[in-house]
Amino acid sequence: MSKLRRIHVIIIGCTACALVVAGLYFLVIKKANERIAAVQTELDQATQIANRLPSAQRKLTEVKDEYNRQLTAYSSFTRAKMPALTFADRPQGMIALWKEQAEVLGPMVQRWPEKTGVRFLTSVKVPAAPTDPNAISAGLISVPLGTFQVQGDFRTIMNHIRKWNDFGRLVQLSPITINGPSPGMTASYNVTVLLVPSGEAGPNFEMGAAVAQ
Repeated sequence: MSKLRRIHVIIIGCTACALVVAGLYFLVIKKANERIAAVQTELDQATQIANRLPSAQRKLTEVKDEYNRQLTAYSSFTRAKMPALTFADRPQGMIALWKEQAEVLGPMVQRWPEKTGVRFLTSVKVPAAPTDPNAISAGLISVPLGTFQVQGDFRTIMNHIRKWNDFGRLVQLSPITINGPSPGMTASYNVTVLLVPSGEAGPNFEMGAAVAQ
């Protein structure tokens, strides 16, 4: 009986050790393996991101370069096509718009058509600027100049139309109608000058308060 008891004790001890080892495996080793697998997944994802980083940096550089080119082109365009006009101070902006329309725009447009080789058959009529500084838009300002009629041969008239791209202000032309045979044909179209003030508009001007002073 004594030997059987020892065997039983040994068997029970071995079984207990196996259970402890199995428990350690499931509690420690298996969890460690799972953690290693999770970290490996994170590492693989980070590696993929890192591999894409040079390409992303190149694209960012390209976008920045394109932005700078567009900004330079826009700055050149505004210097060539737009008057110094801002409504941060609305009364001062209104005065600048008056001068633009009354003193600058009219003479510029009046002289332009014949510089392109055509005969100008109409006169320029620049409308008056608004008198209320609070009614002026700080966005796009349209100045309609009415219908223009020019005369010349077909080639000269087509060149005249293209030359509007070189005019000192941004203009919009309506669809063009051409009548008569070349070289005495006439072309008619409407002209609108587009002005874009810089910056945001300032607060409304209290005209009543100004009069009271």
